[in-house]
Amino acid sequence: MLDFQVTDGIAWLTLRRPAVLNAINEEMANIFCCRVEELESRSDARVVVTRGEGRAFCAGSDLRELAPLSADEAAKYELRFARIFSALDRLPQPTIAMLHGHVLGGGLGLAIYHDFRIASATACLGMPEVELGWIPPWSVGRLAEIVGFAKARWLLMTCSSITGAEAANIGLVNEAVAENQLLDQVEQLAKRLAAMPAEGLTQTKRMLNRMSPLQQFEWDVAASEAFRDCYSKPEAQKCIADFVARKNRH
Repeated sequence: MLDFQVTDGIAWLTLRRPAVLNAINEEMANIFCCRVEELESRSDARVVVTRGEGRAFCAGSDLRELAPLSADEAAKYELRFARIFSALDRLPQPTIAMLHGHVLGGGLGLAIYHDFRIASATACLGMPEVELGWIPPWSVGRLAEIVGFAKARWLLMTCSSITGAEAANIGLVNEAVAENQLLDQVEQLAKRLAAMPAEGLTQTKRMLNRMSPLQQFEWDVAASEAFRDCYSKPEAQKCIADFVARKNRH
């Protein structure tokens, strides 16, 4: 579910559930957690890149795994994802999300927890949770910090999807390039960062994280509580039941 390799100072984390567009389930998140813990002490890894196998970076949380859970259980389930992915902040290495295809919901949330985001110009980014009846259960504060409240309000409340090129225009991603240039662009940035003195990068990352009020975990906790309240409502339950029924027919 998660391929892990370190090559020439770059650690590559590859999400490997291509049949479901790399939707995040508990097993994938647990493996990701173990790899992040390992990377904290890997001196041979100078930069960390997360990418997705197949047609997408990540289409979000696996709703089929979420569907049978109660509202309390679902909120705890999602908050654990937030804890796992926010651990990227603790890594001494700079982190890059390499985005292509669908980058939706929790997939965009995962990307937001990285220091940098490089996208295919044709990637599709968005947070469709409100349309399903609930608030994104994590990463809302970080989204607002990255793009500002006005743009975050638009993305979250209208459930608008945008291209990678549009995401670059609003600062949601750092760069957008043609899909056939994406790997080269990510490798260039990763190699440039890997060649820099590690301590300067680490201390700068640590200082910026401390200075970021909307990045603090309390906002993920608050979002999880709001998600719990939404998830218990009939509209949300109908949406998730309809989603599972559609998937089971295919």
